[in-house]
Amino acid sequence: MAKRKLRSRSGQDGAPSPSARMLDTLHRIWLAGLGAAAKAQRGAPQLMEELVEEGARVHSETRGAAEKALRELLGNTKATLDARVGQVKGQANDALENLEKIFQTRVHRVLTQLGVPSAEEVESLSARVSALNDSVKQLNRVRKPARSRPHAGRKAAHVSTASAP
Repeated sequence: MAKRKLRSRSGQDGAPSPSARMLDTLHRIWLAGLGAAAKAQRGAPQLMEELVEEGARVHSETRGAAEKALRELLGNTKATLDARVGQVKGQANDALENLEKIFQTRVHRVLTQLGVPSAEEVESLSARVSALNDSVKQLNRVRKPARSRPHAGRKAAHVSTASAP
């Protein structure tokens, strides 16, 4: 029986890459299965049926194990991705907060250099203006009765001189 050597796919260092080894292994398993099927068909049909049943049993067992392994792998991958996304979101939020603080600091510095009063200064001045307005109103209330008498006398004098000739 002539053996045919399989071509191996090698990586850069000359050793076969893992994917190349897996492909070669899968190819060899396929060839072994074809050879077993050919021998079973030539030897005995009953042996062929036994091999088919055994293959179906192994297939169902390995399929369940493969699906379980795949679910575990996907679950682990999802957990890892979720954790990494959470880290990236946290880093992005931190970066945005730092950027906001830097922006606020710079704007405050420029406004101070331009002489623009701060909110606290405007509020303090507003309170002082309100207090001054209240004082002016009180002074006006106290002075109004004293001023209204001279005005009344002037009007009467003015009116009487205009009607006199």
